Amino acid sequence: MKSMVFSAFLIIVAAICFQGTDSAQAQSIFLEPNNIPAVHLEALRPGFRGKDLSNITFAFFLSGRFSLGEELQVRAEIPYMTYKEDDSWSYWGYQTRSSERENAFGNPYLGLEFGRLENGFHGEAGIRLPVVKDTSGAETEGMLTDPVERMEAFVPEVIPVYLGVNYRYRSDNGFGMRLRMVPVIWFRMGSSSSDDTEIFALYSAQAWYESEKVGVGGGFSGRFLTTGDEDGFGERTLHQFGFFANYTFGSVMPGFQVRFPLDQDLKDVLVPAYSLSIGVKL
Repeated sequence: MKSMVFSAFLIIVAAICFQGTDSAQAQSIFLEPNNIPAVHLEALRPGFRGKDLSNITFAFFLSGRFSLGEELQVRAEIPYMTYKEDDSWSYWGYQTRSSERENAFGNPYLGLEFGRLENGFHGEAGIRLPVVKDTSGAETEGMLTDPVERMEAFVPEVIPVYLGVNYRYRSDNGFGMRLRMVPVIWFRMGSSSSDDTEIFALYSAQAWYESEKVGVGGGFSGRFLTTGDEDGFGERTLHQFGFFANYTFGSVMPGFQVRFPLDQDLKDVLVPAYSLSIGVKL
């Protein structure tokens, strides 16, 4: 009940904050090809291998962007994780069940996009505010919910700074594609401030088809650690493949997304993760 109330509150706040803006889009690449004035709330259901998660375990991402001009936009995201793990065992013929529940805000994102946003090259620059201070159950599971694209949303005591480039193409017959390369610099703070700064490279490629009502497509995304002592490309990378489908129903835009881990290290821990999204036109 608390998570439902919180989600409704986020939608109301977002609608107020972004009302009257020229463009809004959720941050996840798997919410393409939506690119119209709207706000989005994504409820991502994690897939943790070997864990009995309750029905309320979700990572929520509220995101949107608004225009400051024809070639400049501000983008924001608020992550929130609600996590509950159930455990059961038999004792003298009786079935016993216990549960562990955690809720936590993640690190909010604030950034700029500039350039040819609809068709062509455009840049992006952003930062996550260091809200997460430790790794309780919710924060740890939040990092594993979307470890390729949005690990930084729940990493503790880190200020991630993003600076990258995108290329987007849309044809007149409804086909589109997007390429993205974004280095992310981790500046550590607090008890971990003495550790070395780490640099990741986020990269992705997507293709889709969209009509007036429907958009469907798929994409590949990866994360590469450029610093550290790990040996070999496989030890430094994480990859996933995803599909997405969106529909426009009046002013409401429901969507469905699924992410498949590709690396064996991820497959040992994760199973495919599913998410539902809802967008509201402004």
